[in-house]
Amino acid sequence: MKQSRVEEILRDYTAGKLDAQQANQELKKMGAPVRLQPGRNEITEAERQATRVGDTPDQAEGYGLLDTGTGSMEKVHVHRGRLEHAVNQVQPDGTVNMLAYVLIGGKRYSVQGDMLTEA
Repeated sequence: MKQSRVEEILRDYTAGKLDAQQANQELKKMGAPVRLQPGRNEITEAERQATRVGDTPDQAEGYGLLDTGTGSMEKVHVHRGRLEHAVNQVQPDGTVNMLAYVLIGGKRYSVQGDMLTEA
């Protein structure tokens, strides 16, 4: 349950419902180890305003947070539903060698290689 609340806070942050300071306060109250840091994983207001999501993952455009399970939540740029580089390998059977997710515009997408897919 705690993990889902952390994700909820970060989704609200990427949607502009919370600013970085508010999100960090909420995360700290929960005892979560992740924090948003300027220059590393903080999304600026201009970046947030340039971010769009639609009905399908390929419509995602702008800035989000990459979750690879390490707790660092790296800021990433998404263009037409794709990351600037692959973050995992897609196996022949369609599985990936490492789970990864992008939180962008209040939504959560799985990552396969460099492509966002429905979570």
